[in-house]
Amino acid sequence: MQNIDKNRALNWYQTMMTIRNFENIIDDSNRAGHLHGTTHLYNGEEAIATAVCDLLREQDLILSTHRNHGHAIAKGTATYAMFAEIFGKVTGTNGGHGGSMHISDRSVGNIGGNGIVGGNYPVALGLAKALKMDNSDNIVVCFSGDGSTNEGTFHESLNLASIWQLPIIFVVENNQYAMSSDSSVMIAGSISERAKNYQMSTYKVDGQDVFAVHATFAQARQDLVHGPVLIEAVTYRFKGHSRSDSEQYRTPDEFFNWEDPIRKLRENLLAEYDVSSEELALIDEKIYAQLSSEAKQALSDIAPTLSADIWKAVYSD
Repeated sequence: MQNIDKNRALNWYQTMMTIRNFENIIDDSNRAGHLHGTTHLYNGEEAIATAVCDLLREQDLILSTHRNHGHAIAKGTATYAMFAEIFGKVTGTNGGHGGSMHISDRSVGNIGGNGIVGGNYPVALGLAKALKMDNSDNIVVCFSGDGSTNEGTFHESLNLASIWQLPIIFVVENNQYAMSSDSSVMIAGSISERAKNYQMSTYKVDGQDVFAVHATFAQARQDLVHGPVLIEAVTYRFKGHSRSDSEQYRTPDEFFNWEDPIRKLRENLLAEYDVSSEELALIDEKIYAQLSSEAKQALSDIAPTLSADIWKAVYSD
């Protein structure tokens, strides 16, 4: 399996199961009325964030989207602080001010999510420009979705990234839908082929295969010596766009056409790495127990107050 040792493969499994369980708990909490606003879940796409962030150093920077929980977990943001942020508590990553779409944690290089589709591209560009001006060997990874590739910021940012030869890798998670719009009728041609017009290396990879994504990103990082890179990871979101999505645009049969990335990794671990099903079950139980405990505790934390917190995290004279 591409010279991936057992410990690393098990770490991937733990990260992916942490993301899946975290999202399921958030989904249940949402339905129970424990949080305000909407959420965008990462179920089905776990292999991408896991493989990419495994090859990043703490000081490398990531920028995410409205669907940012998986990226944050894979980059090392504490799940307790994420629960608290989504529940609107002062113990959250942003003191309860950001919510689900704006989780950030600069201590691990997670610049944060962005509620504006395509809004993270220019910010990522600026950070990559700053790194280059500082002669840093750190890099920027800009996660995005297929829907954002029709935004002007996508094309403008790819163009400038190539002109300036910036240390940035664009990871486009093509999960087949921009809200309820099928990407096959919304995007002319291939996303990865589009990027070639900006004179950069591009890759298209099976986003359900953590081994394939890992190998592709490893090559992309090497390619940065020649300029920016774009990876199109073909994936599928198992949940709706957000909690208000009735998913009437999808047929039940669609789900059977896509592999579950966690099940795929699990099968590899059992067949190729001499891992027992009992060992994996123990990992599953431990992760779920820890996350359930964290969510329960975070829910009981205090919320920001108007009098004490209104002037925090704002620009002022």
